[in-house]
Amino acid sequence: MGVWLLASPLRHLPSHLWLRATRLTARVVSTSASASSVPGDDAAAGDEKHVKRYPLVARGAGVQCRIKARDLHEIRTDVPRSMGGGDEAPQPVELLLSALVGCEQATAAYVARHMKPRFKLKAVHFSVIGERDDRGATSLPITDPPPTGARLTRVSGEAVVYVRGPERETDARVEELARLVQSRCPVADMMHAAGTKLEVRWRPAEDGEGGV
Repeated sequence: MGVWLLASPLRHLPSHLWLRATRLTARVVSTSASASSVPGDDAAAGDEKHVKRYPLVARGAGVQCRIKARDLHEIRTDVPRSMGGGDEAPQPVELLLSALVGCEQATAAYVARHMKPRFKLKAVHFSVIGERDDRGATSLPITDPPPTGARLTRVSGEAVVYVRGPERETDARVEELARLVQSRCPVADMMHAAGTKLEVRWRPAEDGEGGV
């Protein structure tokens, strides 16, 4: 899959030209799949009919960025005031975590429909925390190699699984759902490939828990 953030070159383009620029870029920019936990990725990357692309265009100023996806949806990012921002939008890493749980939810819905017997999934309630060593991004002098990577090192938390109907799914079935989601979710797979430890515990909802 490919994502293009065209912030600097398009900074002065009128908004109505964003989508046109994305289409032109798509003709000349190609991306190859990075290392993945799924065997055969390199072979699949060459099969054009199976390639799914995600074009984005963005305008950045200071520490803030405004992004458009498919010329339909606007996304904004900012950082807290303590980091020089205005705290007017989520941080990019918070959106990365949002992408993870959103992708896992969508993948869970797909996986549940195809499990045998079908998993009667109603909802998943996520509560997660991402961790990284801040020195990877902020250590100085800026020209020296950082003492550690800037990536997320760990995502921990819980995913509570709710089902339709009065019958509960077993712990084993929920574990199977989680395993299949982890192997099929593009964002989770990318994090695995980057070395991020995904330690989110999936479990069935208890009777009367939470509500949906």
